[in-house]
Amino acid sequence: MTLPQGWLVLQDPDRPDAAAVNRLLQACGQPERTVERVDLALQRSELLVSLWRPAPDGAGHQLAGLVRATSDRSLNVNLWDLCVLGDIQPRGRYIHLLMGAMLLRLRRDLAGCSVSMMAGAEDVPELERFGFLESPKGIRAMALQLRP
Repeated sequence: MTLPQGWLVLQDPDRPDAAAVNRLLQACGQPERTVERVDLALQRSELLVSLWRPAPDGAGHQLAGLVRATSDRSLNVNLWDLCVLGDIQPRGRYIHLLMGAMLLRLRRDLAGCSVSMMAGAEDVPELERFGFLESPKGIRAMALQLRP
């Protein structure tokens, strides 16, 4: 699959800044996070693949999608924050580009690790094309955020 002219798919070390990632995540419907929390997540990520489109004003590029990975570097990789801006269509094509780039790097750098992720129902068909399976018996991941 090829990108439209002027679009980019970048990998480490070309990480976007935390403020840009936070804006993207919120635009994709994820809860608001502090820039410091996003920055910490980016620092702790093993790999990040990002999608960039030409900025509307024609100056530079705008972050349009991403997926990031954390890992114990021996057995497990967890993928996080898979998102593409809603106005980018067909969405599945860009999810496919992000996941293809991520999985290619993971196969090279962390071969042998199992890969898991939480994803929205709309992304399941595209992820199944890569061999991901839904949890058996309808198991859904849950998270608990501890606050002081």
